[in-house]
Amino acid sequence: MGFASKFRLIVFSFLIFPWSPLVHADSQGHLPGIQSKTIEELIEMTEPEGGEAREKASLLQKGKKTYLQFCVHCHGEHGQGKGQTSPYLYPLPRDVTLGIFKFRSTPGNALPRDEDLYRTLRDGVPGTAMPAWGDILNERTLRALVEFIKTFSDRFQLESPDFIMPIGLEPAFDRLSVEKGKLLYQELRCGHCHGEHGGREGSLEQELNDAWGNPSKVYDLRRTELYKGGASSDEVYQTLVTGMDGTPMNAYDYVSEDELWHLVHYLQSSYDHQVPDSVKMSETIFSLRVSDNLTASPEAVVWEKAPKTQVKLRALQSLNSGFSGLTVQSLFNDQKIAFRLQWLDTSPNRAEPGGSRFLDGVALQFAPGSAIYSTYYGMGEQNKPVNIWHWRADSNQKVVGKHIVPQPTALDPFREQAVEELNAAGFGTLTVQSLEDQQVEGKGMWQDGRWTVVFVRELDTGSSFDAHFEKVGQKLIAVALWDGALKEKNAHKRVSFWQELKFK
Repeated sequence: MGFASKFRLIVFSFLIFPWSPLVHADSQGHLPGIQSKTIEELIEMTEPEGGEAREKASLLQKGKKTYLQFCVHCHGEHGQGKGQTSPYLYPLPRDVTLGIFKFRSTPGNALPRDEDLYRTLRDGVPGTAMPAWGDILNERTLRALVEFIKTFSDRFQLESPDFIMPIGLEPAFDRLSVEKGKLLYQELRCGHCHGEHGGREGSLEQELNDAWGNPSKVYDLRRTELYKGGASSDEVYQTLVTGMDGTPMNAYDYVSEDELWHLVHYLQSSYDHQVPDSVKMSETIFSLRVSDNLTASPEAVVWEKAPKTQVKLRALQSLNSGFSGLTVQSLFNDQKIAFRLQWLDTSPNRAEPGGSRFLDGVALQFAPGSAIYSTYYGMGEQNKPVNIWHWRADSNQKVVGKHIVPQPTALDPFREQAVEELNAAGFGTLTVQSLEDQQVEGKGMWQDGRWTVVFVRELDTGSSFDAHFEKVGQKLIAVALWDGALKEKNAHKRVSFWQELKFK
């Protein structure tokens, strides 16, 4: 209800209900001061500088709290894109202090509308480490975050983004439209950056910088999962007509509507037709109680009982990598808990004589609590450490098929297990546990283009450095994955957000 409506309601109440105790007069016919004060307060509450101002302040406070919990690690305390995680990310987190935003429904060089910022927060940014926060945060929280982010740039106090670039009716998608779009692609010289066929083979691909002087990444136009602004017809049209501010990607608002639609159809004609997955950023992994003995064997029959959960991963240093994922299962009995992870990999990269030191690997990270009120999923925080189980394909891993190597080697010949236990309380604090605290067993097997890795450990180890599972309750689990074929190592990896681990 707006100010005018609220004020009319108050006046209407006085006219219709003059006998209300709120407005009794004294013997002189005067209204008591206390009653008048109450009326004044009611009126003030309807004024923008009263109730609406308090609501705005409350929204900003909520937005600030959310930002400091989920965003500060990458974007920094002051929104300059210099959080503690930023050195490990590519593309770099956005500096929002200049008010330059890529994803807008407004003209080039204009501010985004609140809805544009909300959509970016809700859906994330494909091809980057920016997650889809709408998977775990509600709409009100995201709206509050929008209001707080706008405080980083004075542009939002000086400008009002109120014009939306129109998106007309899409014509028929046919061969003629695609051919016209191909000609326009050539006339606009899109291939100089994106390549003749959109596959990043352009002559300028390695020479582009953004508004901050950082390398500007060119994406493969054939891969729908890498379209930052979305790959639907309307989304591609909007990206073309508004441009991507802060990057070399211009706004083609001078091109006619019909021609832009032809260009959209040409780009779509080269899609690899990958179906976007429906897996959320945060899922629930159920650990099933069994009476069977639990071992590190990836082929144990008992795993046929365990429910499967798909977990979504994002690349921290995206080199044309989109979403990837793996399957997680978990079992526990009276003594132990076990996890089995499976993911597709066309070739095993493990330690072998004369081989690469870029190995396939996977890690589990544990913390107590819930996904909303948790430590940072990027290796924890100060006073909120995490426990990590890290498997690498470096010793006694079974490979079935043409990639068999007669004598696989170990990176550390004195270590019997392929799993290493570690702890961290933020980036740069990773510590390997002592030998006596290394109590996780693990084994991996590659077969038919798929890795299967099992971790198993006692429910309670007695170590203060370990995650404890003896008390059934809410736990958090996150996953990291390394593909040796992509030269992934250390911070160059793919990670998940926190998943909730529940016991059943």
